[in-house]
Amino acid sequence: MILNITTIHELFDQFTRMVEGHVQQTNWEQRLTIPAHIGKGYVTRTRIRPGMEIMMTDITFEEDMKLQLQESCQLFELSYCVSGEMNYEWNGKKSHTSSKIGNVTFLEDVRVYEEKKAGIRNQLLEIRFTPDELLYYAGDLTEKKQMETWLRHYRGNIDRYPDTPAIQRCVSDMIHCTHLGTMKRLYMESKALEFIALFGESDEYGSVGGSMLLRRDDITKLQQTRELVQNHFEQPLSIRELAKRVGMNEFKLKKGFRELFGMTIFELVRQKRMEKALWYMEAASLNVGEIAASVGYSNASNFTTAFRKHYGCNPSEYVKRISQLDSERNMLQNGLN
Repeated sequence: MILNITTIHELFDQFTRMVEGHVQQTNWEQRLTIPAHIGKGYVTRTRIRPGMEIMMTDITFEEDMKLQLQESCQLFELSYCVSGEMNYEWNGKKSHTSSKIGNVTFLEDVRVYEEKKAGIRNQLLEIRFTPDELLYYAGDLTEKKQMETWLRHYRGNIDRYPDTPAIQRCVSDMIHCTHLGTMKRLYMESKALEFIALFGESDEYGSVGGSMLLRRDDITKLQQTRELVQNHFEQPLSIRELAKRVGMNEFKLKKGFRELFGMTIFELVRQKRMEKALWYMEAASLNVGEIAASVGYSNASNFTTAFRKHYGCNPSEYVKRISQLDSERNMLQNGLN
């Protein structure tokens, strides 16, 4: 079935009419219990304000649930799949979501094909809002422009964002909220804003204020990371392995490393390889192919490209310069003798 969504608040209402389920309602929260022939479970929608809502789905479908959603409005959404299997297709692109995966979505005037698998518990949290609701929190014009740049990065996509323990705790707090009435509404709103902030902190494009705040423990871990990189530059460790060894989130590791040391992990690896390559040229007199293999390059061509980018000349040209300088020094020494 096709649902034409012209405002972010219409998804819940149209889905309710489609499945003909029973709805319990307060002024700001609706809970849909789906009919038994469709499955078992419910969808809860909490309207925070016009342009912002929270949806929590906990359903086990009898058959695969297939929908076509015509998103005719601007929608920015942060979602987190606690459990389940979900597939999305839009504009020739595909996305698969399973347990403990978070997605960030920014769509407008696009049709999305959505499929949720039957026979398994589909438990999903979605924070849906218009871009204007996010931009409302910009402190000044500069921050607003930064946030607009951030939004443009995600336009037209359904992308994963890093899963962190803090995000997991926030999701769990929202799902297991025990407050009632006005206190529940306030609690859910505060948690939704916390979720957005945590997403911004964990995401490579999300530090709209500029630098990441690094604690003393973070700096220690990043210094350990630098030592590991320097000790393994010939056979570099993956970001995942580095993060595991020092006990830091992969995304924070990458961003924090760049801010603390002024270069990426990849750039440090390349720098150490180039420094070692010079040593091989000057002290060991190896040829280009031998040097490339010694510093971890699979072929001489890749090494030559990296060397030229780093030093501004080809390895062979550098070797000639070394030979010329050696000859000049020898001539000078002979002249003095």
